[in-house]
Amino acid sequence: MRTSKRAIVWTIAAIVGCGDSSAAGECVECPAPIVLGALGDPQIRETSGILASWAHSGVWYVHNDAGDVARLFAIAEDGALRATLTLDAPNVDWEDIARGPCGGGHCLYVGDIGDNDGVRDVYAVYRVAEPVQLIDSAVAAERLPFTYPDGPHDAETLLVDPDDGQITVVTKVESGDSSIYEFPLPLRPGERVVLEPAGSVRPPQGSPRITGGDVHPDGTGVLLRTRSGVFYYSKRPDQSVASALSGDGCAGPKLDEEQGEAIAWTVAGDAWVSVGEGVGAALHRVTCEP
Repeated sequence: MRTSKRAIVWTIAAIVGCGDSSAAGECVECPAPIVLGALGDPQIRETSGILASWAHSGVWYVHNDAGDVARLFAIAEDGALRATLTLDAPNVDWEDIARGPCGGGHCLYVGDIGDNDGVRDVYAVYRVAEPVQLIDSAVAAERLPFTYPDGPHDAETLLVDPDDGQITVVTKVESGDSSIYEFPLPLRPGERVVLEPAGSVRPPQGSPRITGGDVHPDGTGVLLRTRSGVFYYSKRPDQSVASALSGDGCAGPKLDEEQGEAIAWTVAGDAWVSVGEGVGAALHRVTCEP
């Protein structure tokens, strides 16, 4: 494994127990990103989402952007392909993947939410149960179709609260603030809903284009990323994800990833992994301990 010569400064308010998102938090010096490996299969060529598996130790799910069939690739931490899961759903423009509660357990949520040209009249999130066996297989998907109350939006960030299952979508903009929308609860597969406006967010520095994110496994924080930077927002147990994003974000490390969009917490929530687009793209990990 290789590391950069530079260390990073990362604010870990939630990890050390500072629950108030308005608090300054404690800044510590963390190790620089480690290269775990590289995506080993040429079919994985335009990665736009990543998620840690809870059922299979050391496994991550990734998926391609628009133009691919509807499939998830299960990969090892070194990037080697372990299995391919094919969904019975279209891939118009898959942009992110998240985990959330469903049916007394946890499911994978795939966001078909991209719209570069702003022309789509309906979008969807697909919910699938994580397979017990890690083999090439077809998996059934529940469709959660939606529209926005104010016309089309391009989005690349799907966030799911691990406690109540609230699905939050953050739009991608060229300038200004990104809009935040929430699904009305309870979720009703197959029923088209209109998302509810829930605020706005802008990264504290750098590009405003938000390309991915993830909610901490215990719900105490939210990661957002742009092409080159990572930002952390502390979240109290009684806060919604949208409310947490209204607080002050803490700037994390710069990322050296081509067309970087994908980021996710580890199962333990003590680190996160990111990856850019392109065949053979490197998997990066950052671990921050109190």
